[in-house]
Amino acid sequence: MPDWSYHTIFKPMLSKLPSKVSREFIHSSMNKISSFPFGPNLIEFLGHLNTDSSLKNEIHNLKLKNQIGLASKIDPYLSGTNAFMNLGFGVIEIGPISINDSYTSQSPLIDFKLNQLIGTEENKVLTVEQTVHKLSKIHKKVPIFARIVGSFEEFKLIESRLSDFVDLFILEFDLAMDLVKNNWASSKPICLSFYSNEIDILLKQENYPFDSILIEEPPVTTDIEQKNSLINTIQKLKSIQFEKPIFTKGGVVEPFDAIEIIDSGSSLVFLTHGYVLSGPGLPKRINEAIMYRSKKEMTSLSDGWKWYFLFGLFMFIGGLLALFISLTSIVLPYDEHFLTIKRHVILQFNDRLLPFMSHDRMTLSGTIMSGGILFMSLARNGIKHHYHWAKKASDTSAFVGFLAIFLFIGYGYFDWLHALFWVVLLIPFLLGFFKTRGLNRSPESENLTNNRDWKFSLIGQLFFIILGFSIILGGCIISFVGVTTTFVKTDLNYLCITPSELNAFNQHLIPVISHDRAGFGGGLVSVGLLVLMISLWGFRHNQKWIWWTLLFGSLPAFITAFGVHFMIGYTDFYHLLPPIIASLFLLIGVITSFRFLNFTTTNSNENTFHEISNS
Repeated sequence: MPDWSYHTIFKPMLSKLPSKVSREFIHSSMNKISSFPFGPNLIEFLGHLNTDSSLKNEIHNLKLKNQIGLASKIDPYLSGTNAFMNLGFGVIEIGPISINDSYTSQSPLIDFKLNQLIGTEENKVLTVEQTVHKLSKIHKKVPIFARIVGSFEEFKLIESRLSDFVDLFILEFDLAMDLVKNNWASSKPICLSFYSNEIDILLKQENYPFDSILIEEPPVTTDIEQKNSLINTIQKLKSIQFEKPIFTKGGVVEPFDAIEIIDSGSSLVFLTHGYVLSGPGLPKRINEAIMYRSKKEMTSLSDGWKWYFLFGLFMFIGGLLALFISLTSIVLPYDEHFLTIKRHVILQFNDRLLPFMSHDRMTLSGTIMSGGILFMSLARNGIKHHYHWAKKASDTSAFVGFLAIFLFIGYGYFDWLHALFWVVLLIPFLLGFFKTRGLNRSPESENLTNNRDWKFSLIGQLFFIILGFSIILGGCIISFVGVTTTFVKTDLNYLCITPSELNAFNQHLIPVISHDRAGFGGGLVSVGLLVLMISLWGFRHNQKWIWWTLLFGSLPAFITAFGVHFMIGYTDFYHLLPPIIASLFLLIGVITSFRFLNFTTTNSNENTFHEISNS
């Protein structure tokens, strides 16, 4: 559930349900999706949550993807753990776990309407047997830290049951001291859990027998107090040359909070209620902000981008050529040869047939030009700078576009111009594809706060994503019509003729129209994929090129779609309703995302971040 759906759709719905009900509903739903054969791939497609290899870390010989962890209080019943494995975390904490369920744990109580923490609510802890049952069903992808409660004897039993499933045990002070008194050597690293106000007890210890410590979320009223308390405690530990790993829990509502805590010396930052307030994209935003601060200009640019750019340029020129034809002769000599009649004969039979064919060919030309603009921009602004997501988007869309040729070669009509255009496009694409193999740069982001521009942009991102899906759906429907009935009811009303009458006039005419229509549908699917993937993967603060790409990349398709219908008098409202709705999606998207994508926010936290990054 990415931020663009969480804040705009699900969060308002969840606010009407009790906290536990909404939490378990959303966690179990995400778990079901992740358990499907291609569920993790769908999650990655929608959120692009995988973190860059440069963020990898190693603690206690455990390889972590990044420094962001999920606190156990977010998922006390492990109902969403399988999904959280795919949501960009470096580690997941579970528990508290006990022999029986006589203990309780605290979960954050969120007021979604006010978007703030208003207290805590109690949950019964999972027993060790319940935990083992749930963990046995999890596809483990990141380390798991288990919080254990109970006596020393109970710990020994729990450890023996969980050692195959978890990578570290988190213990509170009394239980940890019992292990020391009994000279117990655990099979896993031990992390001592304590609160900031207990720091003096820890400082009195002459020898620190544990592997790491976790500073618990302070029970204070405001988020900034929590963060400052954690930072102050870390500084006290650093002042006595404490050298073992320090973890923190809480104090993070925005990416800037996590960066401050990490800078102060925390090796792992566990998210609590801030994850619920900011949304599932918070780990991704933190990781991308860390990368932005440490990013270095590429010493070399990818040469392959020029071939992708040429691929897009050829598409745009091809679209212009198709537009010229649709505005002039409409049918070419080889069309007339296949039909065995001249264009003036078609006009004498039905003066609306050629304008109708122009309507398909002009909308196809606009779609091709739009695709060309999108490909050129992705090449110039993404692939050139080694961004893997831009190459992935281009390759996926181009692959679908090339396959679309099979939609219109099955009509007994081989359109050699389309085939030639296909070959001309294939050459630069293949050169670009092979020259850019191995591009793996992950995106960075300078967005640090949950400011108004960011929240507003989520609406724009949602509408751009809906626009992409709509174009894909429209393309699928048009292709289906093209390979089956060829016409919809409004087409026949405009032509004032029936398919049987057309066949009686010329048996080759419907195959020509079908071939145009199927090709147009395939082109729409290809361009819709580009719009969708740019919207899903490219939305980041101050990325002006994303906004201009989506705007200018959409204009040719919309201009030709509306222009040709009014030009030929095919203005049936229901026929024009899909492009009208799509244009409204575009308008809402460009308006609501304008500030986020085009301006650097003047928030003081972000100014500080830029100063640190520049220095």
